[in-house]
Amino acid sequence: MSRYETAANAVVSGGVAFFEQAVTWIQTDLWIRGFDNEFALEYFKSLPSGLLPIQPAPIRCCTRCTSIVADRCKISLFDLKATESSCQICALLLRSAKTHCDDTEQDIRIVREESWLRLGRRGRRILRLGCTPEYSSGASGNLQISFPALPAAGGVTQFALLRAWLRWCDDSHDCARHTAEVDIAMPSRLLDVTNLNLDLLRLFRPKKRDNTKYVALSHCWGNLTDKEKRKFCTFDDNIKDRLKGFTFSELPKTFQDAIRVTRELGIQYLWIDSLCIIQENQKDWEHEAKRMESVYALAYCTIAATSAVDSNAGFLERNVSNEYVSAQDISGRRFYVCTDLDDFDNDVENAHLNKRAWVMQERVLSRRTIHFTTNQVYFECGGGIYCENFATLKSSIRKKYFMLDPNFPDRLLASGNQRAIEFISFLSEEYSKRGLTKKTDRSVAISGLGARIARARKCETKYGVFQPYLHRNLLWQRSGEKKMKRIGYESQAVPTWSWMAYDGSIQFLDIPFGGVEWVHGLRLSKGYKYGWFNKNKRAKPALVTDIGVFRNCSLEQRDMNYTILDSDKAEIGCIRYDVDGSESLDDELCCVVGRHVSWDKYYILVVRWVGVDKEYTRVGVGWIQGDYIVTQMRNVRLV
Repeated sequence: MSRYETAANAVVSGGVAFFEQAVTWIQTDLWIRGFDNEFALEYFKSLPSGLLPIQPAPIRCCTRCTSIVADRCKISLFDLKATESSCQICALLLRSAKTHCDDTEQDIRIVREESWLRLGRRGRRILRLGCTPEYSSGASGNLQISFPALPAAGGVTQFALLRAWLRWCDDSHDCARHTAEVDIAMPSRLLDVTNLNLDLLRLFRPKKRDNTKYVALSHCWGNLTDKEKRKFCTFDDNIKDRLKGFTFSELPKTFQDAIRVTRELGIQYLWIDSLCIIQENQKDWEHEAKRMESVYALAYCTIAATSAVDSNAGFLERNVSNEYVSAQDISGRRFYVCTDLDDFDNDVENAHLNKRAWVMQERVLSRRTIHFTTNQVYFECGGGIYCENFATLKSSIRKKYFMLDPNFPDRLLASGNQRAIEFISFLSEEYSKRGLTKKTDRSVAISGLGARIARARKCETKYGVFQPYLHRNLLWQRSGEKKMKRIGYESQAVPTWSWMAYDGSIQFLDIPFGGVEWVHGLRLSKGYKYGWFNKNKRAKPALVTDIGVFRNCSLEQRDMNYTILDSDKAEIGCIRYDVDGSESLDDELCCVVGRHVSWDKYYILVVRWVGVDKEYTRVGVGWIQGDYIVTQMRNVRLV
């Protein structure tokens, strides 16, 4: 039985604490933490004896810390101070606790939760408990089997773990399987890394429907000069030579590390954007950009150079150090206490790489990703997150569950409309926070994800708007203090009702499911469809809608929002402007998107005339009670 099945049974069998924790996992989309000793034992059995971890002679627990591995362990910080100088275990406990609390908090107790020690029942994890394989049976069976210290970065043991993760996933999950789609195609070029002369590389052109196994790299370019790019990127003037062969030493450190990992995984081919796409060639970029969806979806796995700030940094080294104490309690149980805590949210989610817009699509579409972070390596697949210290993270059936889908968006497709709407909103909000070197990539860098969702839902999409969810997708607002700036697209006209028209983070209005009547007359113009532009290149993407005027009300600015007041100064609505606001509602118009029937609350877009007959642009969003707007004009175009 897995640790997760055991936890689930505990919830069913009684325990308010377990039940409360389960509800918290579901409601907050937190990770469900555990460990997999079955995998750990298989891995350690596969290692040569010389690579197995050796647990040194143990230190006996003193009377203060002897309960450390007890299920109901509660060790007072005050008690530890008395034995800090005479017991190494107590000293480590107290030292680790003090990094998160001060000397005045003496009543805090260290408690055990499976293989972790926390400051209080709901406090921070401060240490990890575990045992090596030789002491994993009998009394120590409820402890996590793992290394007392992490393997050396870029070493034999670490690479063996990467291969073991992939084998385990291949045998136990369906992540390696991808849904067969008619329009999916191999990348135009791959890097062959397996020449007998290890310094020799070459670009390779796979056949369109070939089933070549390859690894993809997800990385940060950094602020490279044109001179630096010329040293290693592929251009029109060197593509022919690259197809014949070039040297490993020409490449920056991050690429060299990626090649080394690919070779250690036993894979012949690697895809790196700046090598496999011809730079400064617009035609080739447009051709490959359309394939970006399949590049990561078809890859055997993705290498994420999470710790590398740029192409020159590399990612197979780390400067963190951890400590551990080998211990033995009064019953003779052997275990260790160590400081190498996993922190996936901080190490991966909050890393610079995952603040980049293109990387969101790369990660979601990848079937498996190996994240090389500053602190440790993580393996991400449809089964969850596997940490280098052998901890595992599972997701509840919410946003993380859909992000982990190895055949995205199969899980979303089976989840129903409400989950789909929530996830699309989450994706849009998260993507809008991320950075882009070229602002005009905002409508492109997530297009692969949008296309996949649209195909799965059998609908059409454009500019972040999905046909079945048109009304909800229109009701976004800026989430930052600053007003948004319009992006200067050159080759396309992104409409103002799409958040992709602007630079900046957004969030959607909190609109309940049920009780809302949407305005069905709000529709896309006949000259435009959700797909790419029709043959008339001048056709603007436009919404056809009715517009109204505000009556018997006024505006008052309050922080980011403008409150709408009636003649008695009572609050009857709210507006948040995308751009500069107005001091008077006499200058503004609105279009109604929907109405909450029970609350008589109208969800609106605030619009302004652009000087062209019956053409208007969006300038904000909000809500207002129904008695304060009157229809003025029908069938105008919102562009």
